[in-house]
Amino acid sequence: MALTARGVEFISQSELRDRVLAIFPGAALTPTEVAKLEDKYASHVCRTIRELEAQGLAEVAWSESRESHYGTTWSGYALVLTLSQHTKRHTTRALSTHSVRL
Repeated sequence: MALTARGVEFISQSELRDRVLAIFPGAALTPTEVAKLEDKYASHVCRTIRELEAQGLAEVAWSESRESHYGTTWSGYALVLTLSQHTKRHTTRALSTHSVRL
């Protein structure tokens, strides 16, 4: 998904999409780890990650055993940066509190 108003609209339509995408640039995490961080059901997080993957904003960073660790694509990262620069949301916090593990 290109960095367009459509991409921003897609993310802004779901608070969980926004929060999950904001977490990924700083850390490649499993859906279970994201669910614990966000206090959400793992099934909701899995669905959200699939939606982000379908739009080209998230991808599998690596897999170990049966668990996949997800991170942003370059398009997803650019969208997170754009949103963090234009809004006073949690995105900046997420970028600064997680270490990169790619």
